Amino acid sequence: MRERLQHLIAERLTGYAEGLGIALPAEQLELSEPPDPAMGDFAMNLPMKLARVARRAPIAIAGEIADLLRDVDVFAKVEVAPPGYINLTLADYAVSGALQAIVADANLKLMKEGVPQTVVLDYSGVNIAKQMHVGHLRSTIIGDVIGRVLEARGERVIRQNHLGDWGLPIAMVLWKAGLVLRDIEARGDDPLQVLTVADLEQIYRDATAAVKVDPNASEEVHRILVELQSGDPRLLADWQTITRLSMQEVYRVYTDLGVQLTMEDERGESFYRDQLAGTVASLTACGALTESQGAMCVFLEQFKGKDGQPLPVIVQKSDGGYNYETFDLAAIRFRIEGLSADRVIYVTDARQALHFAQVFAVADLCGWTVRGSERVALEHVTFGSVLGEDGKPLKTRSGENVKLVDLLDEAVARAYAVVNEKNPDLPEDQKRAVARAVGIGAVKYSDLRQDRNNDYVFDWDRMLALVGNTAPYLQYAHARICSIFRKGGVEEDTITTAPEVSHPAERALALKLLAFAEVVEDVEAELRPHALCTYLYELATAFSSFYDQCPVLTAETEASKQARLALCRAAQRTLARGLDLLGIEAPREM
Repeated sequence: MRERLQHLIAERLTGYAEGLGIALPAEQLELSEPPDPAMGDFAMNLPMKLARVARRAPIAIAGEIADLLRDVDVFAKVEVAPPGYINLTLADYAVSGALQAIVADANLKLMKEGVPQTVVLDYSGVNIAKQMHVGHLRSTIIGDVIGRVLEARGERVIRQNHLGDWGLPIAMVLWKAGLVLRDIEARGDDPLQVLTVADLEQIYRDATAAVKVDPNASEEVHRILVELQSGDPRLLADWQTITRLSMQEVYRVYTDLGVQLTMEDERGESFYRDQLAGTVASLTACGALTESQGAMCVFLEQFKGKDGQPLPVIVQKSDGGYNYETFDLAAIRFRIEGLSADRVIYVTDARQALHFAQVFAVADLCGWTVRGSERVALEHVTFGSVLGEDGKPLKTRSGENVKLVDLLDEAVARAYAVVNEKNPDLPEDQKRAVARAVGIGAVKYSDLRQDRNNDYVFDWDRMLALVGNTAPYLQYAHARICSIFRKGGVEEDTITTAPEVSHPAERALALKLLAFAEVVEDVEAELRPHALCTYLYELATAFSSFYDQCPVLTAETEASKQARLALCRAAQRTLARGLDLLGIEAPREM
């Protein structure tokens, strides 16, 4: 709606601006919301921008522009406000007509125009032989939302789960796990049915402790690593078993969270093992590499240490081995050349900001990101930490990372208690289904509603509250609308009446519904899911105000009833679609 209005205003004012000797860039026509809704639906500060160039009083230019816009029939009111603002109020028919056009579209007008981009999205990035903990939550769910939003906008999304599966930690697990696996096989059992990821974690802890005190153990682990990376069949088979055992646990958590990663999205470090030498050769060919103390490095002038000297990006160690940077550089090449990415997005915590800034700069230096006249965008989506009440990263009482599966189980249990208290007559299977939707949704929304770069304190009571900016509040708003349809015996899919906006509360709700596509577009551009959360909370609040002021099933006339049912349906669809973009269920009953 906003974009269409900006085009309409530009057409009307282009001649006027030219008369002042000024070109009228589209960005100068930005429309904002007035601080007080009584002032209008939109505000424009264009007169103040033109006044600086034309050297005239902003209020005078505002008056002239207002005169030009008053005969545009979509505006019911055009008013000037000091020192040079123009407040615009839309005609009721324009609001209802625009909303009708949106609800007539199955995708609520979220699809962008033009040729879709191929976007490679790297998120979650779990480690093999380790359980997912609360530290994996943010990357997993923020990445999931970004993927859903990009697809809703029509982009081709290629998800990539960059597993930590090919390095010294895996060799340490293999060293200790080999005997365990042989024993299980000798009994004729399947390791995937016998071992757990908790067992693998303990094996890793035992190996780590042994390597710290025993040089012979350290040598043995390094021997295993060399043999694994050389293709030893037995070690590769054990590595595959450990990987699948780890990932079957991960996929259980993904299912609980409702995220869209699958086995086809796995791209562990091991996937790039045969591309590392070629990556180093490409860096050599472009003149980026410098030998330093036997290691091959890239020195970038824009990244300097405390001594003022450029920091090295080590891509091949003095012993000929490769490291974290080499794997990520190989991944960039594959994603651009092999997957034909137009945009590559990495979702990791802010502590890796320097690492990704450096590898992105190396990719730019070697021209990997140049495709004809276009540049492949490399973007790092950072985020802060989940904190406990003590303001430190959330841990168990024993000081360990909180296991994600335990966190989600507790969320569902707490949500069940709330559902059981609020709606004890609900059938048991429905209680459990609603508790799962509410509990998991509460955990996810509590995280997603924060600006992703901020740390936040984990608070059970706040996230499960039925009031305020929480998932249960939004889910309840959706369920409340569904209850209107049930009580009225209305088949919601048969609602075809155009929504009307004669009442202020109807108007406020309709205008908020019109902003949905713009908010989703902003999330796509800025990669900040909290903007969608804020919007959905404001939408639910606008619906609550509408419902309190405008009777639906007992409306004064049948026409008014049908028009308000249409508004309810639009709100229900938008809430459900918005929650779906967040990966959160929208229960029909709570």
